[in-house]
Amino acid sequence: MKIISFEGIEGVGKSTQIDLLNTYLISQGYRTEVFREPGSTITGEMIRDILLNSPEELSYESELLLMFSARAQLINNKVSNSDIDFILFDRFYDASVAYQGYGRGLSLDLIYDLISFTKCPKPLITFLLDISVEEGFNRKIHDVKDRIESSGNDFFEKVRSGYLSIAQSDPKRVKVLKANESIDVIHKNILEHVQKIL
Repeated sequence: MKIISFEGIEGVGKSTQIDLLNTYLISQGYRTEVFREPGSTITGEMIRDILLNSPEELSYESELLLMFSARAQLINNKVSNSDIDFILFDRFYDASVAYQGYGRGLSLDLIYDLISFTKCPKPLITFLLDISVEEGFNRKIHDVKDRIESSGNDFFEKVRSGYLSIAQSDPKRVKVLKANESIDVIHKNILEHVQKIL
């Protein structure tokens, strides 16, 4: 089993690129699964609804622990014993580092301890689709913002900086791609990296 994760702030086009890569891998005869975080299990989807739509103000600590609860359920139910060739993640544990760590200001050491505690497998490749906060939200201007998306531009500037710090600290795994390039160019760049691990 090989894991590839996709990360980035709102509006970078993760879902589009995941769909394109998934279609390509299937065309090459590989078995794949695509998971989104939080979610992709019954429990995870219930937690997702709380995280994104709760009418009650969630503490940052609650947000972090709910994220890892959903993640732990997904890893236990669908990842740990999977015999699938490729698992594609629409966000994974780097998102907690960027959003709850850099964005919310929670302890990075605690977050990395939770990554270890929940037995998160390390992706072979993580694609970080990078775009300015302003441009990202301009792409979603007609969408209704969920609870996290409503956190404000300053928050997302911190998240973006966090993602770039993660990439800088682990350049062999994390590949930064310019999300304002064309869909085809981004897909081509992704395939160049993925073909090295096929």
